[in-house]
Amino acid sequence: MRFLFGAITAGVLTIIFSIFYLLSIPFDRKNKSFSFVAYWWSRAVFAATGIKVRAVGLEKVDRRKPYVYVSNHASLFDITAVVLAVNRYVRFLAKKEITRIPIFGWATARAHIMVDRKSGPDSIRSLEKAARRIALGESVILFAEGTRTKDGNLQPFKRGAFSLAIQAGVPIVPLTILGSYNIMQKGSFNVRKGEITIIVDSPVETSEYHDKQGAVALMNRVREIIEKNYKSNQLPGLSHQQELFQDLNADR
Repeated sequence: MRFLFGAITAGVLTIIFSIFYLLSIPFDRKNKSFSFVAYWWSRAVFAATGIKVRAVGLEKVDRRKPYVYVSNHASLFDITAVVLAVNRYVRFLAKKEITRIPIFGWATARAHIMVDRKSGPDSIRSLEKAARRIALGESVILFAEGTRTKDGNLQPFKRGAFSLAIQAGVPIVPLTILGSYNIMQKGSFNVRKGEITIIVDSPVETSEYHDKQGAVALMNRVREIIEKNYKSNQLPGLSHQQELFQDLNADR
């Protein structure tokens, strides 16, 4: 019952922070207030639910520089967890269906880059828009599987994120999210208390990759990195590594 109350509170907080962001838009010409709002929204959601978020490897990236972050996707809580881990100006490529959600969907559409996955031309335009954001010094985050896993296993990756990184000329940072599938699975409203761990790998340079074949090769390389982390770290015994993790729920 206590955790159910926390989950309901998280939903209310999502609405409140979305409204706050929408109200800030007329006073934010560069549209950067979303980063501040998203960070504190994420912290509030995890505080309300009691879910812990930890990351290892943050020292491998310079968060002042733009990257294309690529991650696996297993839960709705992946977004809030990644926001805490990266904690800088980032844009998600999000599915266009989210815009149908009142308030939260409107805020998401304003802050991030929406993609109509059923339309090839629209997907191309979305990637071009993402490249322009990167040129302005912002990072972009994509879930390479395109949607949440249904069974907890890593799904095939899509090429878009890797074509974008090559086009923009920036490195890819592989992110491996562990534990979120057990907290909230796709198609379920049952939220369990637990811990999400994000493994941040070293940036993968993209200058040696070109055209479609290069994007596929880059995709396979990054997937191997994430798959290795995914398989080796979801086994029992992860807790003995906790001293290596930065607790993202703590003050910075």
